[in-house]
Amino acid sequence: MRSVPAKSGPAQSVLVVGGTGPTGYAVVRRLLAEGDRVTILHTGAHEVDFGGEVEHLHADPTELPDLRAAVAGREFDVAVSTSGRLRHVVTVLSGRVGRLVAVTGLPAYTGWKVPVGGTGHPLPLREGDPPPRPLADLPGDKLSAGVQRNERLVADAEARGAFEAAILRYTMVYGPHAYIPFEWYFVRRVLDGRRALALEGDGLMLPQRGYAENLAAAVLLTMTHPGAAGRTFNVGDEHVLSVAAIAATVADALGHAFDVVPVPLSASPCRNPFALRQNTVFDLGAIRALGYRDVVGVTEATRRAARWLAEHPVARGSTEELSLGEHAFDYAREDRAVEIYRAALESTGGTP
Repeated sequence: MRSVPAKSGPAQSVLVVGGTGPTGYAVVRRLLAEGDRVTILHTGAHEVDFGGEVEHLHADPTELPDLRAAVAGREFDVAVSTSGRLRHVVTVLSGRVGRLVAVTGLPAYTGWKVPVGGTGHPLPLREGDPPPRPLADLPGDKLSAGVQRNERLVADAEARGAFEAAILRYTMVYGPHAYIPFEWYFVRRVLDGRRALALEGDGLMLPQRGYAENLAAAVLLTMTHPGAAGRTFNVGDEHVLSVAAIAATVADALGHAFDVVPVPLSASPCRNPFALRQNTVFDLGAIRALGYRDVVGVTEATRRAARWLAEHPVARGSTEELSLGEHAFDYAREDRAVEIYRAALESTGGTP
């Protein structure tokens, strides 16, 4: 196993699998600022300007033969896996890197999708709980099973001496170039001049999010910190905004205001992507103990994300927009729900 140089030592050679997505882009820019030698491995379908010299390896990180051919004969001090199939990354990079920082996510927590009538997990979610169920018990949750399997593959490879490893669990990633533009749900409504906004459960759900710049800071911290090896970390913003606060912050950043009408979660007209049945607040104690702190506070980060989306609007009807849900912008459905619940509230003396 290659050794990992201390950050105060010479420049590192770093491989970023991915690199053009939201956190990969932020990671690469921070690495360049540190003076490291950076190589990114990606399909080449999307190119971005990193503002510095970056070596590009064009290959499909979801295909084992492509990945193996791309790094043949190469070694790196550190690798960061933000894209592709982690099991292939583990196979190909075993013995080729000093440390692997592997990105997984919220589905590592069994039962993260809470069924109707379910009560959800105790919060905040800690890395060790709830304990994973045997994979055989997860036939209906392929995503959780896959994430848990990948985390075990990383741990097993580290136990064999293939590399040091740190696992970072992301949740809702936001910021420029985000794969799923969650905040677009509110930004498009602002751009379309919508005032009435149906918010499930008064918008009091708490979705853990991670601004790309903040997640990148966590990645760089765990690349060389001696206390990160062999451990799993929740990563995300240190503070969590309610869905109502996200909507209000987005609107305010764009000079707008919504007239919020509460609706039951079970009657969500547009399937708000933030309206989850499970609050997802992470316990960040482990990563904070290494010295992690947000680079950008959650309110300012949300404002920046809103302004970026307004300046770089998502194409209407595109695959990216459809990732928010089939009915996300069905305003006729939302208007009907608003009319029904306003009338119901008024009939009982409530306040819409």
